[in-house]
Amino acid sequence: MFVEKVDHIGIAVRDAAAGHKFLTEMLGATFLMEMNWGDFVFASYGLGSASMLELIHSRDPDNFINRFIAKRGEGIHHITLKVRNLDEAVKHFRSQGIEPFDINTSDPIWKEAFIHPRDALGILVQLAEFPEEEWVQIWEDTQAANAGAEQPVDEAQT
Repeated sequence: MFVEKVDHIGIAVRDAAAGHKFLTEMLGATFLMEMNWGDFVFASYGLGSASMLELIHSRDPDNFINRFIAKRGEGIHHITLKVRNLDEAVKHFRSQGIEPFDINTSDPIWKEAFIHPRDALGILVQLAEFPEEEWVQIWEDTQAANAGAEQPVDEAQT
């Protein structure tokens, strides 16, 4: 099968600090890293032995994540499945009559495509191909740079 694992669940939030507090203080999640990604920010959290949660937020009121929140409220935005080969996964869905969208293979450390909720049990599914070892290094480098930080860098600076 082309799916290797559930990588993370993306959660849309207005207030990243409140999301951080809930994940760390109520659920016991470990803050891993925060990264600006275009016009939004994501913060990754480890939970248990292999689970990851991702808070997604943007200060831009017209950003896709804020449009999502305005329409549906805060909460689960997507589930990301790590795939062995994105091209193979896209071909598989197409062979079943499902057309992935927003296919982007321009970044060698993060190739992605999405499956619309109407085709996936009401869930926005992100398919992602990435070299896990490079992302682990990014997390480790980010943690070392932010050693001692008890909250995401973006929130600590505001």
